[in-house]
Amino acid sequence: MCSDHEWQPPPAPAIAGFAAPTTVPPLTEVWVLLDELVRTDQASPRKLGDGLEMTGRARGLLREWRRGSRGEWFGMVNYQVYYADGRPRPALFFEQLVPAHALLPRADRAPLGE
Repeated sequence: MCSDHEWQPPPAPAIAGFAAPTTVPPLTEVWVLLDELVRTDQASPRKLGDGLEMTGRARGLLREWRRGSRGEWFGMVNYQVYYADGRPRPALFFEQLVPAHALLPRADRAPLGE
């Protein structure tokens, strides 16, 4: 049997008695210090031409802070990493945990992906 109105899904349930947030928290511009994020073996300085350039710093956007069980702080970060072969567009990584010691404030307002 068909009705004259279109089916609508029920409203999303509130989790643990709280409704979903109505606003998106602001993002904070940060630098991700790639040398601090990824430790490399200096004894093997091999370099691949088409790999990710995991040295220096990368533009990122900090979403929020999370605390580890040992008291350390991590930022939930979206960030970009360029390729070593000079491709015009970087690889984008979303919602990555980055240790606080590998993050610095960034003053430029440049968007990711450029």
